[in-house]
Amino acid sequence: LLRMYYQTEAWSSEYDIPKCAPGTPPNDCVHEITAHFQVKDMLRDCDIRKDPNCWGNTTGFDGINLIYAAGHCHAPACISMELYNADTGMLLCSHDPVYGKSHEVFDELGYITIPPCLWGSESEGLVEPTFLPYNANLTSIKRNNNTDGHYGEMASWQMRGVLVNQPAN
Repeated sequence: LLRMYYQTEAWSSEYDIPKCAPGTPPNDCVHEITAHFQVKDMLRDCDIRKDPNCWGNTTGFDGINLIYAAGHCHAPACISMELYNADTGMLLCSHDPVYGKSHEVFDELGYITIPPCLWGSESEGLVEPTFLPYNANLTSIKRNNNTDGHYGEMASWQMRGVLVNQPAN
């Protein structure tokens, strides 16, 4: 599987969420950032034996099938992350963090879990992968609650895919 990575926060790794205006109701305190990029912006053309993030020789392929996508953001401010195919308007992946409510493993109070989006075969109970050519335009939208300011927030996408040729219609 190819490793793909993109930072909605303009490759700064972390960014600051400004506090919303005084007197704004907490439900209306939403800070949003957006990034527009192409599949080829994640392409790493280098030797896969020397770097696990390399894609190797991509010249014999037309694009990718996305297999896994996971947004990364921090509690307590993270509201959602969305990844769209901007050419078609198709929502590829949507994350709504699940907040822990107990002291049980994987449900820890004060922590969030963000289940990834997965694609595969229908026999595995998954949605078939969507073909994305190298020049496919993608849009990432990240929303945070900004009742209070927050430093060191992230909005990155960690993805995996397979090199493929465009399917015949």
